[in-house]
Amino acid sequence: MFMQTQELNHQVEAELISPPFDITEYYIDNHAIFTTIDQIDQKLLAKFSQVKRFKELWQMDVQFRQQVSTHPHHAFVRHGLKLHPEDVRPIWDEDCNSKWEQGILEFPLLKMSNEFFARLDYITNLHLKTAPNNIYIQQWRERQIARTASQFQPLVNQIVVHAPVSFELCKGCSVGCRFCGVSAPPLTEIFFYTPENAKLWREVLEVMTGFLGTAAGNGFCYWATDPLDNPDYEKFCLDFHAITGFFPQTTTSQPLKYPDRLRSILKLSRERNGICNRFSILSLKMFEKVHTEFSAEELLKVQLLYLNDEAENAHKAHAGRQREANLQKSQGDEEPHVQGTIACVSGFLFNMVERSVKLISPCNANERWPLGYIVYDQGTFVDADDLKSLIERMIRDNMPQTVRLGDVLRFRPDLKYEALVDGFQLSTHVKTFKFRHDSLWKQLGVLIHQGNHTTAEITQFFTNKGVLSTQTSYYLNLLFERGVLDSEPQI
Repeated sequence: MFMQTQELNHQVEAELISPPFDITEYYIDNHAIFTTIDQIDQKLLAKFSQVKRFKELWQMDVQFRQQVSTHPHHAFVRHGLKLHPEDVRPIWDEDCNSKWEQGILEFPLLKMSNEFFARLDYITNLHLKTAPNNIYIQQWRERQIARTASQFQPLVNQIVVHAPVSFELCKGCSVGCRFCGVSAPPLTEIFFYTPENAKLWREVLEVMTGFLGTAAGNGFCYWATDPLDNPDYEKFCLDFHAITGFFPQTTTSQPLKYPDRLRSILKLSRERNGICNRFSILSLKMFEKVHTEFSAEELLKVQLLYLNDEAENAHKAHAGRQREANLQKSQGDEEPHVQGTIACVSGFLFNMVERSVKLISPCNANERWPLGYIVYDQGTFVDADDLKSLIERMIRDNMPQTVRLGDVLRFRPDLKYEALVDGFQLSTHVKTFKFRHDSLWKQLGVLIHQGNHTTAEITQFFTNKGVLSTQTSYYLNLLFERGVLDSEPQI
């Protein structure tokens, strides 16, 4: 039996399109010779695309993983991989992986492809970290980032980008995923690129660029919608690029419905500073068809989001319709489920059909915020001037730079308060904050924990004890900046 398996592997190996890849010509003194992505030649990019395709198959399909473990060469040929199994052995061979991680074994193609994709991620993240121009929006967003860092599991927190703006170009979504994290309603209306709508769209982008600066280019044109539901989506994207300087990322659950159109969108994205694009993969069958329809090279810079049940580490966020299904199974008990969200905007959510704007930020889905984001404010607008006034009002009402005298101060409801000998601590299942080494902290913690005192009252309390109001203000605003004070709209 062993001899038969050996013969089979030798036979299949002879059919492989590529021998193990010789990458030494691309290295000098053990370092990759390219300094920018544009410098990489097509031969190398083609190999990177094959490594990526192998990783996609490995993560998506348990049967493929089993086939590779038993007959790697046969599995590679069967799935059309133009790659030798030895090039990526650390991924499918656990014993080899541990030696590779220790530096005992070298796999230069895998190392170099990892560097390439890490560089892509770095460029993307660097762009997404651009801060809004408006100092009030900037500091409000920073407080939201500080808040979520103590609420989300590290892996979730890592992928929440806190984009400053997003635009829905439809009302509803035609896909209807049973696990939709934002409970998208059915598609009922489309914001077509009519002369009137195009004019309004460009004016809206100009208004938001005025508030956000280059950070407006971090926005995107979907939410509880699929971008390809709008037949004029590309026209809106071209305007977006013309005004913000960036082509918006596209995430779609319908890559097979309009493959030629999608190729055109990907081409536009490459030509106009597009940062990234993503396909949501809803089933293994869909995944196989995507791999058939699109070449590995076409998908080189396209992220596949694995939402099929067979995927390795598949996880649906506990939000929206998935939360409803989870609670039904657990008879309404929220605790057993990993909290989550698919929301990634700390800023302004537009629906162009309704001419509406919401000021939102991600949170763990709960009874009050079942869609996984807090709605701090909302309103509608008629035209660009009306929108500008609305955004200014939202900033004025929701984005103070310091705690206000009339604010009732309380800790976030998800934080556990504990008094310490010389202060207090606040904790979640993710993070613990300690405020100590000063008697003022201990008294301050007690007053805020009571949850019924204003900034003015707390300041006066300490003034009566001989504490300067500037010192009290410093301590209160430190808590404010750390994101531990409750900022949710009061019911």
